[in-house]
Amino acid sequence: MSHFDRDPWVPGYVDVTIVEFAAHTAYLDPRSGTGYLVTPRPETDVAAPEDPLVQAVWSDSLHDPGRVGGLSLNSADRQEAFDYLRDEGWLPLLDDQGEIEPAGWTTDGRQALCLYGTPTSGQPCLETLSRSLMALDIAAGLGIRSRHC
Repeated sequence: MSHFDRDPWVPGYVDVTIVEFAAHTAYLDPRSGTGYLVTPRPETDVAAPEDPLVQAVWSDSLHDPGRVGGLSLNSADRQEAFDYLRDEGWLPLLDDQGEIEPAGWTTDGRQALCLYGTPTSGQPCLETLSRSLMALDIAAGLGIRSRHC
């Protein structure tokens, strides 16, 4: 029996790739092209320093003299995570208003955002997507009432 002939109710193997950043964690299923970026809890954020010397160095290092201030710790990490993921072929899934589509909440209160990439095994069927989302939910620790991408 090939893997294409198997019973659709028998769970299949899903390989979830985990990429950890300073404050964010990405959970990716390259085979189906689905993924989540789990954000840190907001109360763990550290605001950007308001020191004029730090702001001057920040502006010089970004070659943007018009920029005032920096990013909070979580915002900078989120930007770094999205930049890295984009370079690896993963993008945030946007809703009709251009906002990143939420996947749900982890059991410890962190938000998960939907990501997508080019599937490595061709266009996935609904069974593959369902299995992928179930594996991503488990890996990311999403609650059972989470919304899926």
